[in-house]
Amino acid sequence: MTTLTQTLTTVEQAERRVALRSLLVRPLQSSRGDPERFKLLVRHRAWLVAWFREHPGWTLVIDRAAGIARLRKQTARPGAWRPARSSRAGLAPFDRRRYSLLCVALAAIDGLGAQTSLAHLAERVEALSQDEEGLQSYDATRRSERSALVDSLRLLERLGVLRLRDGETERYARSREHDALYDINDRVLGQLVVSPAGGEDVYPDTEEGRKLRARHAVFRVLLDEPALYHDELDEDQRRWLDQSRGFVYRQLLENVGLAVERRQEGIAAVDPAGELTDERFPDGDSTAKHAALLLAELFVDRVKAGRAGGAALEVSLEEVERWVAVLMEDFGERCRWSRQYVGQRDGIRRLAADACRLLAGFGLLAHGGCGWRPRPALARFAPAVPGRQLQSGGAGGRSETLRPSESSERTERSPR
Repeated sequence: MTTLTQTLTTVEQAERRVALRSLLVRPLQSSRGDPERFKLLVRHRAWLVAWFREHPGWTLVIDRAAGIARLRKQTARPGAWRPARSSRAGLAPFDRRRYSLLCVALAAIDGLGAQTSLAHLAERVEALSQDEEGLQSYDATRRSERSALVDSLRLLERLGVLRLRDGETERYARSREHDALYDINDRVLGQLVVSPAGGEDVYPDTEEGRKLRARHAVFRVLLDEPALYHDELDEDQRRWLDQSRGFVYRQLLENVGLAVERRQEGIAAVDPAGELTDERFPDGDSTAKHAALLLAELFVDRVKAGRAGGAALEVSLEEVERWVAVLMEDFGERCRWSRQYVGQRDGIRRLAADACRLLAGFGLLAHGGCGWRPRPALARFAPAVPGRQLQSGGAGGRSETLRPSESSERTERSPR
């Protein structure tokens, strides 16, 4: 018979898992966004703070009075590319200009008080950008500039720094005559930037210090990335993982709700609910994702050819672009691929780069010295080009027509 104590323990564990997962999805939260979820974070604050400190080595700040919760994460792979994205134009990633205006907008908001208008904020952005050496001045007369600023402000709205009280931010992109009124949450603003600038954490040069560093590194990868490869770990990290596998699997399953897949080349922590991810593959109707899925077959062919005939497993940038050129010819018009690639002079080069970078983001490719190197998890995907034969170009490479394999699986990437 289930006792009351067992029931309460089960409920408590379930609540803690929900709270922990919510912080992995949204590392910055406020009581305004979801009051009930924030109460859950406050209720289990001590346990959450201890869990994140002990396992991935991240700092969690929950300020009940301010209504702010901030998980200060440090990535295991500093080179991981997870851009901010526009809420318009198909979630396009921020370009350099949008990042620049985002930083200037943050500086402009600082010290403004409880409220500001979009027009006043734009004036401050223009003035600050003129004072910053090496930064292009903000020009409100150009629609492209206003659109870039709107994307930056919409991101700050989603993060809770700004709260739209009146008007519509989007309309400013169409005409500088349109205005909006914002409430400013300076407490969220103060918690926004958390990434350390000094590089890696410092650990004691002792056996315990090395174990702690290894544990943090392993958990950071498993909580933030789609796969952990053994060959990416150093000797201390591999030794710690070999000795602590049961402990790691138990923590991920019981407290995070992740199922662990074990392979010879590494392990992956998979979320059956599909919630702990900022992007999925294959998923959606993105041209880059479609091209990436088709490229996967050719990369897998190259791996098989390399094992059979001793060919190099790194595929040059030039060869990838040749593959993409054939795919563009077959699918560009028929599948209505994006006009930012089709018919553009450098469309093939950019699509090849975007598709490969997407695969790399999921741990399926790695950038080599002169090209792209397939990673073991890529073998999960076996799409090909229906109705046309493509040569992978490797020694012994096969040429055949295949449909997407029924065994192809979805992979996910956790939010940063």
